[in-house]
Amino acid sequence: EKIILNKGSAHGVKKNMAVQTARGLIGKITVVTPYTSQVELLYTNNSNYRVSALAQGSEGDVYGLVEGYDSERNELIFKRIDSSAVIEEGEKVVTSGLGGIFPKGILIGEVTEVTTDDFGLTKMAFVKPAAKFSLLENVIILMREVIEVDSVDGNGTNADLTNGTSEEEGDE
Repeated sequence: EKIILNKGSAHGVKKNMAVQTARGLIGKITVVTPYTSQVELLYTNNSNYRVSALAQGSEGDVYGLVEGYDSERNELIFKRIDSSAVIEEGEKVVTSGLGGIFPKGILIGEVTEVTTDDFGLTKMAFVKPAAKFSLLENVIILMREVIEVDSVDGNGTNADLTNGTSEEEGDE
């Protein structure tokens, strides 16, 4: 499922920006034109669409991937959860910040049921989305600043910063 927004590259919108409502995450920008952009929603049928997420529980954070949508339950599927992890109904699921697209901490929804996957190797959970996908009138496009590291010293001199030690000296 996709929606079209009336903002595009002329407004600073770029591909892969996260999109949310006041209630929670709804998807990411997939296509940008100068004055419009297309959002692929979380409940897409695209099998390559995944969101790195975590459940915030009393026993600590539990990581997994939101991938897929159960149309009969109208819920997202939170997969690839470690089988030893403790995850319970009612826990909030948020973006993990891993993967480089979605900033950490954006609410996705709430766990409604926990079960094992088809092969019994990992757990999976059903997540009721926080956002109301049927009422998408106003959305927020999130800009994410990425810090690039150029791997040189601060002044760009490429000076030896090993304090005169080298691996060769240790071998003698």
